[in-house]
Order: sequence, then C-alpha cells, then structure tokens
Amino acid sequence: MQKLLLHKISIFNSPAFKEVSFEPSAYFNVFSGASGAGKSVLMESILALFGLRECNASKLEAYLELEGVSEEFSDLIDEGEVVLSIIKKEKVSYFLNAQKIPKKKIQELFAPFLKHLATKRGEELSQENLLFILDGYCEFRSSIHQQKLNNYHQSFIQYQKSKKKLEALERESLQIYELKEFVRFEIDKLEALSPKEGEYEELLALKKAISKKEKIAQSIQEVSEILNHSHKISNFLELVGESNSPILESLNELELICEREKEYLAELQESNIDTILNRLEELSSLKHRYGGIKEALEYLENKRQELQKYENIEQDLKEAKNSFKEAKALLSQHTQMLLSSRKEHLEDFNKDLNEILITLKMPQVKIEILYEILEESLGDFFLSMIFPPNTALKNLSAGEVNRLRLALLLIQNTEVKNQALIILDEIDANLSGEESQGVALILKKLSSNFQIFAISHQPHMPSVATKHFLVQKQVATSGIIELDKAGRIEEIARMISGKDITKEAIDFATRCLKDIE
Repeated sequence: MQKLLLHKISIFNSPAFKEVSFEPSAYFNVFSGASGAGKSVLMESILALFGLRECNASKLEAYLELEGVSEEFSDLIDEGEVVLSIIKKEKVSYFLNAQKIPKKKIQELFAPFLKHLATKRGEELSQENLLFILDGYCEFRSSIHQQKLNNYHQSFIQYQKSKKKLEALERESLQIYELKEFVRFEIDKLEALSPKEGEYEELLALKKAISKKEKIAQSIQEVSEILNHSHKISNFLELVGESNSPILESLNELELICEREKEYLAELQESNIDTILNRLEELSSLKHRYGGIKEALEYLENKRQELQKYENIEQDLKEAKNSFKEAKALLSQHTQMLLSSRKEHLEDFNKDLNEILITLKMPQVKIEILYEILEESLGDFFLSMIFPPNTALKNLSAGEVNRLRLALLLIQNTEVKNQALIILDEIDANLSGEESQGVALILKKLSSNFQIFAISHQPHMPSVATKHFLVQKQVATSGIIELDKAGRIEEIARMISGKDITKEAIDFATRCLKDIE
C-alpha cells in the first residue's frame, strides 16, 4: 500500500508569507484570493518541499504520513509520520526527521506519490502513460491481463537481449573473416611442411655423410684388406702365449664397424641428395622465421587454437540466430495475446472515459490501439485519440488538454485512499462556468483517492472542496485563512460579483454550500 498525506505545512520568510501554517484536509483543498495575494507562491513552496521547485523561503516544514516507499529507501526513512523540512541559508538543505538528505533523493523518494498538473501539457498524455492507464483499466477487469502484460515485457526483454547478442556476433564475424582465412592459410602451410623436432640436425648429418661417402667406401676397402690377414695376427698371438689378447676383440669390433658402415653406405646410395637439400632449405627458412622447429610447432598449435575460437564464433552465431528466431516468435505470440486483451476492454474504456468527459463538458473521444510493425524492433503499440470532428490530440486547446488529463486520472480506478498528492495550478483557468463546474465535480471524485491542492478563481471548486483556504494580503505580509461556512459564502460571493458583493451572489453561494455544516 502506497500513501502520502500532508497534515500540516509551515512557511517562513517567503516572498509572500513571513510566517504561516495551515492544516489541509486529507481530500480536496482549494485556495482562492485576490491576484497577487500569494497563491502561486504557496504552490511553489509545496512543490519545493518535494524538490520540484527551488525553495522560495528561509524554511519550509511539513508534517506528513508516508507509507509504501520502495525498498531502495527503506533504510533511509521510517514509514509513518515524517517531518520534511527545507532550510535555506547559503545553500538549500533537505531534512527527513532531522536527517539531512540530498535533494535528488527527495525527488526520487516522493516521485511515485506526486502528480503535478500545471496548465502546460504534461507527461500524462504520453504514449507510455496512456498505455499504462489502459493496462490498469484492463487489469481491474481481468485477472489474467497483468500476466499477459508481464509475459509481453519479459519476452520483449529477451527479444532485445537476443537481438543485441546476434548483432554483436554478426559484427565480430565480419571482422574476423579475413583473420580466419589468414590463420587457416598459415596452418595449412605449416601442416604441409610437417616439421619435426631434430629433423634439421639429422638432415645436416646425412648431407655430411653423403658428401664423404666415396672416401668412407675407399677407407672400408683398405681396412677390409687388413682384416683379411687377421688370422696371421691370431697365429702370432697364440705363439707368444697371448691367445686372449684384447687385440683380437678389437679386430672383431673393427670388422663389425666395417659391416655396419657398408650397410649405411648402401642406404645412402638410395638417398636423393636434391630432396635432402630442398628439405634443408625449407627447414632453414622455417628456423629463420620462427626461431626454430620447436617454436614453429608451438606457433602452429597456437594458430590451431585461434582457428578453433573463430570456428566457435560461427557456431555461436548459428545458435544466436536460432535463439533470436525463437525469441521473436515468442514475442509475437505474447504481443498478439496482449493486443487481444487490450482490445477486449477498449470499448468499455472508451465508454467510461467518455462519461467522465461529458461531466467535463468535453467532446467525445475515440481511442484505437495501433500496432505498427517495425523491422528493427518487431513492433510497438500506439494509442490513437481522435476527437470529433476528426481532431487530433495535438490540436486540443490548453483547457481541453487539462480536462482530459483529469479524466485520465479518474479512470485509473485507484482504490487506495490518499495514494498520491495532486497539485493543480489554476486548472480551471480560461474555462467557461459550465466547464469549470465539470472540473470541480471530477476533482471531488478524485479526492476520495487523492489529497488535492488546487488554486481557483472560479466559484465551482470552492463550492465542493473539503476545505477552502483564503490567501489574503495583510499589512506587511499575506496570510492563509481556513474559512468556515460563513467565510466560504462570502469568498464565493466575492468570486462571483467582485469587490462589491451583491445579495444575489450571497444567495447563490449559500445554495452552493447548503450541505456544508
């Protein structure tokens, strides 16, 4: 439950008031008085309390009742009775229960509780607020409308997220296309070369061996001729008693070496020296570029990982496209459900709004729901308001706009008493007597749910107000006087006939207030 209710307001040293206090009703409060008495100064002071205007007094103070603040401010303020004050010295300071609070926090705290209807067009007629009012009306009549609205908002958020992700991946995919092709080229080149650690050194040794193959073959031949006479050495060693001499073992080992080298030379005979030289040249170029075979292989592995990352982006892009398609389909489904629910109650909404407009002496309005398909955001809702004869909202007069704003406030079916504070700056200015009377009746209805503060120069609002205050110039300052029934009759009569009050004006004012004790 949200509630804001002002119990007492005090103003000190403002342009109109030296020191004044008054206790407003919880319902409909009207302020009247001669031009220049200070009514606008008073409204500026009330607005300043909530950070909506600059402070125009040395001190402003209000005793108020506050309930249902958002969690953001729950540790800032204790709900219930609150003292809100502003002190203006070198600078303006705001206090809640003597605790200093920044002006921005004051504005944020009270924003949900305030409605200020000035004579200028306000945000009440924005598309966002009109849809909010229509949805509130639908929710009041359908228990499932809010769920449809929530589903629409959630699916729209998911749609926007999936769209944003898809667009980011598409941009990234375009940027990495050339990089991916270059990386793949690098990998293919290294994989085709297929270098191995130690290969370069082995090939150098092979090249060296091939280069001295003839000399090795000749040397093997010469050694073999010597080994052909090894039996003579063996006989000699037996004769001298050295049959187990290591010399014989060495000769056998030398013979094995010669056989091994003969086999190696046979293998070398099959080697293509041009192929070896070409391979050495390729590996030498690789070593020059990467610093070594090991480094080249590390570079190859890094490029494989980099390519895999790029390939993953393609997979992510594919998944993002599928997610976007699903989110778009779900949003389309929830959009149609919400559109259907809104249209279901639109006829009654038009009917009830027009009944209020009749009271306000306004022409009838026809509201239609438009759903515009937009390629970049799928679509959006719009409310079209047409007044006869085919008059658009933007072409209404200021007085008509203000009465329409009041009608929209009333149709919201606010059930909580004093949920918000409505501050009106001469909302019935430039209206005929009949139109002003309609505004007064609507405000009277609104006051069952809102605490209203209104300035009026016409007799109709004071006639139905819960409390009527006279803002009156005195000797050196102005005062705010709560009028009793006799005072209200006199003030209403003055508003009708001017300074020279007539008996007819008194009689009319008396009839207007016949039900007031």
